[in-house]
Order: sequence, then C-alpha cells, then structure tokens
Amino acid sequence: MGAERQRTLKAPVQISGIGLHTGEECRIVMRPMSENSGIVFNRAGVGVGQSQLIGADPQNVVRACHGTTLANTDGVSIATVEHVMAALAICSIDNVVIDVSGPEIPILDGSAAPFLERIREAGVTTQTAMRELIVVESPIVVVEGDRSITIEPAEKFELSVEIDFEDCLIGRQSMSIGIDDVELMEQLARSRTFCRLYEVEALRAQNLIRGGSLENSIVVDGSKMLNDENLRDPNEFVLHKALDLIGDLYLLGAPIQGRIHANKPGHDLNTRAAIAISQGQSAGISANEQVAALG
Repeated sequence: MGAERQRTLKAPVQISGIGLHTGEECRIVMRPMSENSGIVFNRAGVGVGQSQLIGADPQNVVRACHGTTLANTDGVSIATVEHVMAALAICSIDNVVIDVSGPEIPILDGSAAPFLERIREAGVTTQTAMRELIVVESPIVVVEGDRSITIEPAEKFELSVEIDFEDCLIGRQSMSIGIDDVELMEQLARSRTFCRLYEVEALRAQNLIRGGSLENSIVVDGSKMLNDENLRDPNEFVLHKALDLIGDLYLLGAPIQGRIHANKPGHDLNTRAAIAISQGQSAGISANEQVAALG
C-alpha cells in the first residue's frame, strides 16, 4: 500500500430515520474534523455531568449482539454503528464527528449505501497528515466454536468470508474482496441486513428489532424470502456479513494491511478480532496469547 493522506468531509451530512432495535426516530449529522481527530460520536441529550463523546474504538464496545453498541466511561451509549462505520471505511474517512440525536444510528434500508451516497454528495477533502496503517506482522486467530477470524500478514488488504445457513434459503456462501475491487465494494455496500423468520419473535422478546421491517431487512422463511424486493446480489447475505466485518474492524481507526479470513463471522467475533489486532499492535503478544486473553 502506498502512503496516503488523511481525509475528512467537505461539508456536513445529515441523515434521519428509525433505529432498527429501538424503533425510535434517530438523526445524525456527520461533520468535518481536523486531522488526527479520528471518528467520534457525540450523543445529544445525556444526563448532567455525563460526557457526550464516545470514541470509535473496539475497547468501547459494550454489546455485540445483532449490532455493535459503543459506550463511554459514563455509560453513555450509541447502538448499531456498524453500517455508518463501514461507509466511512469504504470512503476512507479518517476524521469526523457524528452528532447523534437518539439511541442508535438510523437503519435506513438496512445497508451502508444511503450513508455512502450522502458522504459522496457532501464530498471528501484530503488533509495534510498521513494516514496511519495497521500492518499485521504475525498471525492472529480468534475462535468461538466452529466460527473463526484469522488475520495474517499480506502486502495489502484482502478479505474472504464464508457463511453457512444450510437450514434455509441462505445456504452456504463465500466471497473474497481486495482493496482495489471497486465494483464488488459497491455491491457490498448495498447489501442489506437479514434474519430468519423464526428469530423475529425471540429478538423482540429481548427488546430488539422493534424498528425492523421488510423495508430495512431481508427476512427468510425456510426456502423463501418474504420481501417483495428481490436480492440485490445472489451473494447478498455473505456480502452483508463482510460489510459488518469491515465496519466493526474500522473501529480501529485505520485501514488494515493484512489478509483476513472469516468463517461464520458476527459482531461478537468481529469486535473481538478488532481488540486482538489492537493488542497485537501495541503489546506485540503472540497469536496464542491473544486468543487466550480473549477467552
């Protein structure tokens, strides 16, 4: 990878919609920030004496079940950050503050495409400081049962993902993408979140997906899809898993130079992998020690 300069927005970006899990109206405004500021969420309406700021950092993840939730040390949180983080990663945005009115980021159509579109409308500007690059120097493995994420040294960013839902229409899918694969990256951004119909009642019993609908999620019932809209890509399911992974890993605040292979990833595994990468970079501990430290 060649050296690149940091980037921010040319103008503010405003987006409104409902939250997937709360069903509440949410509004965000993404604003340009100076170089070396990173990505920061600014949560409106917090209690007196509480900090409004929440850094995009894997160490700030407090929940990773059907979405990624961040919180600061005062307990102020913001949920469902993965799609906007993926859009920022795809657009190579390093520095931005995201003002948030509401408990989570709007789900919109269930993909990162609306965020991507608005960012491109606002425009991107190059800054003076150079981008940091997370160079993977030794293998890192995170495992949970039959699920795993492996990160290995490579000359550039490469990602491959496999999923297996053999009990329904989704089936087994796999994909691979490189940093220069612009067309596939666009397809990845358009891929929507999904669930199986039998999961809906259980998730709502957990006070989740109260804003979920066929307008913002693909719902699969056995061998059929309940949505009127067709799949945007034959591999839309695995593409969305890759999108979530890219968004969760961008909590590291910099692009990764390495080869990543994910088998049955999810937000829990994604964020553990981000923490492992972070620890590996700062502490230089071995892959085995990293896995042990994560349990």
